[in-house]
Amino acid sequence: MDTRFRRRIIAFTYILIILLFIGLGFCYSNESNDYFRENSVTLNDYWKIDGKYISFPFSSDDTFTINNTLPTVFGDQLLVIRCYYKKYSVSIDGIEVLESRNNVLFGHNTDAGKKEIWIPLEVDYTDKKIEVTITPQKSLYGCELTEAFVTTRSAYCISQLKNNIPSVVLFILFTVTGVLEMIVSAIFILRRANLIRKLTFEALFYAGAFSVISGQWIINETRIPFIAFGYMTGFSILNIISFLLMPLMFFEIARCIFLRVGKSDMIIDGFIAITIVISCLLASLDIFEWGWLVYIAHFLDVLVMIMVGYYSYNSIREEKRLSNRTGIAVANGVFIILAGYSLIKYIDNVDYNYIFVIIIDLMLYIMVQIGLIYRRIGLSVREEKEFAQTKIFAYTDQLTGLGNRRHFYALIDDYEKNRLPHDLTYIAIDVNRLKYYNDTLGHDAGDELLTGTATCLKLAFSSSSTSNIGRLGGDEFAVLIIASKNELEKRIKYFKTQLEHWRGNYVDGISVAIGYATVRDNPHCSIEDLSKIADNNMYEDKKEYYERTGYDRRGQDDNT
Repeated sequence: MDTRFRRRIIAFTYILIILLFIGLGFCYSNESNDYFRENSVTLNDYWKIDGKYISFPFSSDDTFTINNTLPTVFGDQLLVIRCYYKKYSVSIDGIEVLESRNNVLFGHNTDAGKKEIWIPLEVDYTDKKIEVTITPQKSLYGCELTEAFVTTRSAYCISQLKNNIPSVVLFILFTVTGVLEMIVSAIFILRRANLIRKLTFEALFYAGAFSVISGQWIINETRIPFIAFGYMTGFSILNIISFLLMPLMFFEIARCIFLRVGKSDMIIDGFIAITIVISCLLASLDIFEWGWLVYIAHFLDVLVMIMVGYYSYNSIREEKRLSNRTGIAVANGVFIILAGYSLIKYIDNVDYNYIFVIIIDLMLYIMVQIGLIYRRIGLSVREEKEFAQTKIFAYTDQLTGLGNRRHFYALIDDYEKNRLPHDLTYIAIDVNRLKYYNDTLGHDAGDELLTGTATCLKLAFSSSSTSNIGRLGGDEFAVLIIASKNELEKRIKYFKTQLEHWRGNYVDGISVAIGYATVRDNPHCSIEDLSKIADNNMYEDKKEYYERTGYDRRGQDDNT
């Protein structure tokens, strides 16, 4: 057996033995547990309405008054009643001692944050009758009054921390890793890269954002932030907005991974984003209550689940072999099933322990998704640095600064590994009369013709994040771009306008022949097939140009 492997086995066994002794120390000692000298007591029993006992959870659509007898009270304690209320008032022995205040946000009253009633207690309240009159919210969740207990604020916070250790750990893990992923991916997104690689880093960026937002939602669901810091309304709104943003980030991840950059996908993406912004704006203006945004979040959840399910199904159906995207499609399917189950139980009963299922679901999703994204990225950051300069020299045309033939065909290889996007277009460009300029004005003029064409191509196409421009050699250029028919026509028209107005030391105006072919019109073609169609169209355009102008294609003009 290998010595290093044997040492690892011994070290692993040693750690397990130490952990076993620690566990035995906790389980079989005679030490007191965490309830020792705790100033907290549950008060779920013996509540009455009109002389009749009630049990928690309790719900009512109308205003109701509950009463009970307080236990022994210390000066720093408070009575916490968990419920979604609209307003309340508290009386001790028939004397009103507390009433709710309006929560004000941007100058408007709001019910956001009205989920717990905190009643400060005094020593004199011991064994006295307490009455709480509550007007419940019209809630999605069914039961408005779920729990009551006497505690100190610090004990309440510690108790929530102990009861939600997995959520706290996940919050820290998701936040730290999410921020790091966003920073690393943003650095690479800003670099010029081919579409497949760029979309991969965008997927990593959105995965990081999804982790951060999920972490915010998870920690706010534990109630720890507003127990520790106050600002119940602010943290409640942060929780609602996080819940709204989660389906958007999930959709962005899926869209990048499955290379969905078509018009319909962008419309759905824009619809989700605009819906979130408008909903938050209307709630801020008090057009409707913040709590209603939960309904909108549920609608977006269902919409995104349908779209991602559709993407996943198409990916599995169209792939002839197992691939990264197939693995992600399966992970998405599992995530959707668990998330859908949790959502249904959440709507049916807010007391259901949905958060546990969501945590497991998010952990599985993030692990699989991030793992497969890193696998697609392929090269590590160190390798990226080592080969960056080499790639520049190997993939760049020295005269024009564009990608060369090797670079352009590497892009084609990336595309061919995946299903071609619906709006992918191959554009073939050939400069007219290059031989004439070389023969009559010299090679400096010919070089100016080529650099001018490259400059005009950059002006027309480089503003699109989905475009890649290359010089294939001589007077041949090519562009790969994902664009709708309307956008494509506008960019080609703009390109021709720039050529007409080009002015150099030797050249005034440039003429080129253009031909293109799209996956939209040729759905079953490979990129090689598209290039042949585009070349044929380009040669037809070149033939028409020389017939129209009377110039000699061999280099000498008939009329010179």
